[in-house]
Amino acid sequence: MSTKKVAILAAGTGGHIFPALAVAKELQKNGVDILWIGTKSGMENKIVPEHNIKINQIDAIGVRGKNPIKVFLSIFKLFQAFLKSYQILKNNKPDAVLGMGGYVSGIAGLAAFFRGIPIIIQEQNAIPGTANKLISKISNKVFQAFHGTFPIKLKPITSGNPVFVKSLKKTKNNSDFNLLILGGSLGAKPINDVVIHLENNINILHQTGDMHINSVKKSHLNKSAKVVGFIDDMSKAYQWADIVISRAGAMTVSELMLTGTPAILIPLPHAIDNHQFYNAKILSDNGAAILIEQKDLSAKKLNDLISNLTQEKLDSMSQNAKKLASPNASKIISECLLELINS
Repeated sequence: MSTKKVAILAAGTGGHIFPALAVAKELQKNGVDILWIGTKSGMENKIVPEHNIKINQIDAIGVRGKNPIKVFLSIFKLFQAFLKSYQILKNNKPDAVLGMGGYVSGIAGLAAFFRGIPIIIQEQNAIPGTANKLISKISNKVFQAFHGTFPIKLKPITSGNPVFVKSLKKTKNNSDFNLLILGGSLGAKPINDVVIHLENNINILHQTGDMHINSVKKSHLNKSAKVVGFIDDMSKAYQWADIVISRAGAMTVSELMLTGTPAILIPLPHAIDNHQFYNAKILSDNGAAILIEQKDLSAKKLNDLISNLTQEKLDSMSQNAKKLASPNASKIISECLLELINS
C-alpha cells in the first residue's frame, strides 16, 4: 500500500504556520507524508524546514486595500501562483489538502479543487479571512476554532486551534503578583510604550519583540522587570503568570483558554476585519478576560485594573477560560484527514 500524502497550505505569519505544523506532526505520527506549500518570503521558510519538512514556494501577494495598478499586478501574480500551485499538486499527487487561511491557502486550495483533490480548511480567528470564506464553499470539511465563525449551512466543526502549549498546573509559592506581557512574536510598540510605566510592586516578564528590547529595557520604570525579545517556553510562562497583557491573536486566545490564564487583551486595531477584537470578545464575554481597545489604553487604567484584581476574580477568570478550551484540535483535524484519505 502506497504512503498517503497531505498538502498543507500555510504561509506568512505564525498564526497560520504553527497550527498547521501541529496538525502536520499528528499526521506524521500516522505515517502520512507532508507536502507544504508556502511563499518565498514568509516565516514558514525558517520554521518549517527545522521540522524536516520541505517547502514548495509560490509567489502570492494580497489584493485588498491596494491602488488599481497594484491590484492589477497582484491579480496577475495570483494567476501565476495558481498555475504554479496546480503544477506542484499535479507533480506530487497529494491525497488531500489542508488550508489554514491566507492567500496561499486560497490560491492553492482553488488549484486543488480543479485537480479534484479533497479539501479541508481550518479558520483560526472568530471572523474568517477572505481566502477561507471563498474556499469554504468548495471544501469537503470546514473546521473553525470558535463557535459561530462560519454559517451553519456549511456544517462547520468547532475544533479549537491546534497549539503547542501544554496545560500545566499553576503553582503559587508566594504572594507576589506575576504579570506576563506579550505582543506577538514581533512585539507591540503601543503596548510596550504604556506598560513601561506600570508600578514597581509586581513581577514582570515582558516579551517585547527583538526590535524593541533595548529601548524597553532602558525605559522600564520597574527596574526588576525581566525583558526578553522572545519566549521559547510559553507553557512555563503561562504557568508562572497570574495575568497576561496581550494582543488578541487567535493562537494567543486559544493558549489562554487551554492554560486557564486570565488576561487583559488589547486587540490590534488595524487587523483585517477587526478580527482581533472579536477574538478578544469571546474571552471577555465569558468572564475570562478584560478587553481594552488601544485608543483607551493608559498606564493609569492598567495600574487601576491590576491593583483591583482579587485572587477570587483571577480564579474565576481562569476557570472561565478553561471552560472555553479545545485541547484536542490537532487530533480532531488530523483524524478527519486520515478518514478522508483512507476512505
